[in-house]
Amino acid sequence: MSDPPARSLTPPRQNRSQRTLERLVRASLDILDEQGATALTVQAIVTRADSSVGSFYARFKGKDDLLDYLGERVWQEALDRWNTSVSSHDWSELDLRQLAEGSVRLLSDAQRSRSSYLKSLDRAAGRNDDAYVRFRRPLLDGIGTLLLARSDEIAHVRPDLAVRFGLLAVLGLIDADDPGGGTPLPPGVLVRAATDILVGYLSPASPPLEDEGEVAFFDIWG
Repeated sequence: MSDPPARSLTPPRQNRSQRTLERLVRASLDILDEQGATALTVQAIVTRADSSVGSFYARFKGKDDLLDYLGERVWQEALDRWNTSVSSHDWSELDLRQLAEGSVRLLSDAQRSRSSYLKSLDRAAGRNDDAYVRFRRPLLDGIGTLLLARSDEIAHVRPDLAVRFGLLAVLGLIDADDPGGGTPLPPGVLVRAATDILVGYLSPASPPLEDEGEVAFFDIWG
């Protein structure tokens, strides 16, 4: 399925109008997070935002227009935070195993946080996780690039395949432990197991990961 077209909203010129937009956005995301897509109605949004139906329709043509905007905005904000984190971090401080753990932690955090918004938005718009998959794609590309930059430390005869298969295996484990489908594993347990999987592809001779505390990394979610 192709990506839905990006919905662009003309930025409000007045501070008051911008604040109204932010209240509508915040109210919509809160309703999605707390009550699900079926509870997301125009009246519920404006009531929670302490706004009016007229203010809503001055900014959006309807609920579908709102959902397109929210999906694009949540996706873009998370991606911007990821790009900022990558460009501001000194990767030379991390060895290959630490880099692998940080990559796994990032993907795990993505599943446990903004993914709920993106998946709720997809369900509300009748899409099959398009926004979430579209968001995660550049993350995987970026993580793959970072890992392949250490190809001299990767013991596999085909570093590119090791990175690709390792990340696919990690995603399989993370997605299988969907927090919305039962009792999720403790984050530390999941990260350690997924890191062992990834490092197993990159450097099969590497010893198992011991529990020595979390690697100081970065948080793209705030």
